[in-house]
Amino acid sequence: MADSKRSFPLWAANLFVFSLLFCAVMAYFLWQIHQAKEDFQSHVKEHAVLVAEVIQLSARGGVLSKQAAEEILDAFLGNTARFVHYLDKVEPFTVEELTAFSQEAGLAGIGIDRGSGDSVEGPPEWLPDHDPARPPGAGLQHLPKERLYLYSWSDEEGLGRVMVGMSDAQVRTIQEHLGLDNVIRTLARIPRIGYVRVITPPEAGSRTRETSSVTMKQDAGLRVAEARVPMDGKEIAVALDAGYLDRAIGRLWRDFFVFSAALASLGIMLSLILYRRQVAHLAQVQGFDRQLALTRENAALGRSAAAIAHEVRNPLNVLSMGLQRLLIEGRELSDDHRHLVDLMLDGVKRANASVEGLLRYARPQKPSKKEMRLDRLVEDMLHLYGRRCEESGIAVSQRITYRKSIPGDPGLLGQVAENLLKNAIEAQPDGGAIHVEVSAGKDQGVFLKVTNRGFSLGLEKAERILEPYFTTKADGTGLGLTISRRIVEAHGGRLTVRVSEPGTVEISVWLPAAGAGKGTTAGNSEEGGASQ
Repeated sequence: MADSKRSFPLWAANLFVFSLLFCAVMAYFLWQIHQAKEDFQSHVKEHAVLVAEVIQLSARGGVLSKQAAEEILDAFLGNTARFVHYLDKVEPFTVEELTAFSQEAGLAGIGIDRGSGDSVEGPPEWLPDHDPARPPGAGLQHLPKERLYLYSWSDEEGLGRVMVGMSDAQVRTIQEHLGLDNVIRTLARIPRIGYVRVITPPEAGSRTRETSSVTMKQDAGLRVAEARVPMDGKEIAVALDAGYLDRAIGRLWRDFFVFSAALASLGIMLSLILYRRQVAHLAQVQGFDRQLALTRENAALGRSAAAIAHEVRNPLNVLSMGLQRLLIEGRELSDDHRHLVDLMLDGVKRANASVEGLLRYARPQKPSKKEMRLDRLVEDMLHLYGRRCEESGIAVSQRITYRKSIPGDPGLLGQVAENLLKNAIEAQPDGGAIHVEVSAGKDQGVFLKVTNRGFSLGLEKAERILEPYFTTKADGTGLGLTISRRIVEAHGGRLTVRVSEPGTVEISVWLPAAGAGKGTTAGNSEEGGASQ
């Protein structure tokens, strides 16, 4: 018993193990959340680098497309200028002819300088703020303010010059489609990309960061992850929607709480089961201890019973016979002396009854079973004590519904019924009520219940009335109910005490009928009957 108290409780060990499992699960889910954030940031960096490469390729494509367009314009306008010079040599152009030719060729205008101040252009003043004199330099030039490409060609002698102009609208359209702004707008429309920005360092000569970085921030009410990638002295800022990261983390936390709740419920349930099993084991050990103590006590009583019978009972018999003879032959005794002898005889009878009860308690109960009617035995006992109940002012009620034979010893069971009825009567010296019931119980058993209102002890002392030598009567031995319980147990039944309400006690006897089980079955049936 002491070892079981000092041992570590199984339910506490189970809770400790489940606490360790909970910590491990918590660590695993935190690692998963950290890993999800790392994967998301890596994903953002990859997208940012990809967007930066797209922008770089777009910028290079824009430059190359402009160069290709200008090379085409250079060849086209150069050929056109030489062709115009040839035609003008054959027959000089007028203003109207040049205007019509330029419109048919899709040109902004044509200007011819034949030298010696002789020049013509069409349409007139097609080049704003132009100088009709020979422009500086030759070849293709771009005039952004005028949104014009101007090609100047001189003949071999350098005496004449032809200037051909063409609008830069188509080149600007190409650049707008391949330009940085259009690429950024197109990339920003990709799902889960919040924005793409080109950031220029605020100070001249300031150095941009050499590696990409990711920052979580709020933009227009949305949580985004912004990655910045260095590119050609600038930084490309790419923001990706972080909502799906939050949703992924939310799912992880939800899974964590669901799994933790299941783990906690399982741990508590198993701990409760282990706790109940341990309590049941301790109760079983305590029951074994009590049974062992009772066995040792019975053995000691059995050894002392023979000595008591020889050393106490025989002298008591001699003393009783002597006192009786003294009363018969002592004619000269006074009334006081006769009263004293009567008191002595009563004391001898009580002592002899105590010795007799002790011998019955110490003697093994071996019932001689045969078919008997418990209902008739109880009715006979009620008839026997009916007059005494009337004299004591005790109302007796009965409810007998079981009228079948059961295997039992009529003599021993008669002692049980008599003890229960006598105790109920003696517990109510000033009158009261007794209810006797014989009814069928569960598991093929029968119940005998005696209820009286003379119980003066507290609820915690109810079970003690079944202990040996426990009594509330001045002249009682405290062995009546103990002997009754041993008789019932010898029949394979059980005797229990239940306080249904303050001042009212119910003593139940469960006995197996024909074919009923014993041991555990008896216990279960008794519990079922006690609840009736």
